[in-house]
Amino acid sequence: MRRRIRVLQVTHDLGVGGLPRVVETLCRTIDPTRFEVSVLCLNAGGELADALRTDGYAVHVLDRPGGKPDYLSGFRVSRFLREGAYDVVHSHNTQPLLDAALGSLLAGRPVLVHTDHARDFPDKLRYMVLEHISAWRAYRVVGVSAHTTECLHAYERIPRRKLHTIVNGIDARLFERPIDVAAVRASTGVPAGARIALFASRLEPQKDVANLLAAFALLDESVRDLHLVIAGQGGLRPQLEEEARIRGLSSRVHFVGVRLDVPDLLRASDVFVLSSRWEGLPMVVLEALAAGCPVVSTAVGGVPTAIEDEHTGLLVPPQDAQALASALTRMVSDAALRSRISDEGRKVFASRFSATAMTRAYEALYVDGLRARHGRQGIT
Repeated sequence: MRRRIRVLQVTHDLGVGGLPRVVETLCRTIDPTRFEVSVLCLNAGGELADALRTDGYAVHVLDRPGGKPDYLSGFRVSRFLREGAYDVVHSHNTQPLLDAALGSLLAGRPVLVHTDHARDFPDKLRYMVLEHISAWRAYRVVGVSAHTTECLHAYERIPRRKLHTIVNGIDARLFERPIDVAAVRASTGVPAGARIALFASRLEPQKDVANLLAAFALLDESVRDLHLVIAGQGGLRPQLEEEARIRGLSSRVHFVGVRLDVPDLLRASDVFVLSSRWEGLPMVVLEALAAGCPVVSTAVGGVPTAIEDEHTGLLVPPQDAQALASALTRMVSDAALRSRISDEGRKVFASRFSATAMTRAYEALYVDGLRARHGRQGIT
């Protein structure tokens, strides 16, 4: 009996966010008869690490010197790869790539596949140069949208023959279980009968929640019963709470912190809103499609890959509070528009953004990489 291919996912952590959700989804949907998958976190575990461990998945955290820069992490990753006899190492974003490239080179055996989950290009020059060098070790460098893949070629000069695009995917089963909509809505603090706009992401500059608050203050009087639920945590939370207070929005803006039930929140909300300045292909946008929650988003990065303006959502320019307010007002006011966009979003999700499609694409890269590296034609 042929042994399973051993795959190690390398990431910063498994806190709540789009990148950790991709790692978690790969673990849960990879073919267990062909692959044995583990996760190595370079910095910390997190909420999703606990969830994976509870369900029997192996999640490791690299021992780091307390409070000091870890200049030897690549060597420790190498030792970890040798001891675990891993066949494939799959890194996610910059530091994991650098450590996995060095680690796999020293370990000799593993094939390296890397995924870039997008950032605001051009990045810092030293990061782009190091990624360009490290990419030569990788069998393939994956972008989560065509936009991200093109940026990797344009800014980091990664050869097109090494580049590949695999869009993110969501496990549809998360949106099929029954939920108590009234209880979910009540858990946010929104009054019964009010309408909900949901934002769910990290509270960091990239997401431009300050612009979302500015837009919320500009909403038409006809939708002043709309409440904004902000699910997520980050360094800007105190500043944003103060911003909401100054704008007189404290009674209509609800900061609910990290939530592990975002699929349920989406199903209980009237609209999902994303105000980012830049993106890759946000998992939460795909979740909104799967949930049938109409999307209003800035047209940045890979978002238009999933959201076609007027078809599966409404798109507006980034950093334009008035345009965002107008789109929100229109979406909330027009029940027929919401119904049509909800139906179209579900169809697009089912045809293009399933977790199964994403995972099978990565499985194919793992196998192709092993065949290219070791000539193992017997791998299936």
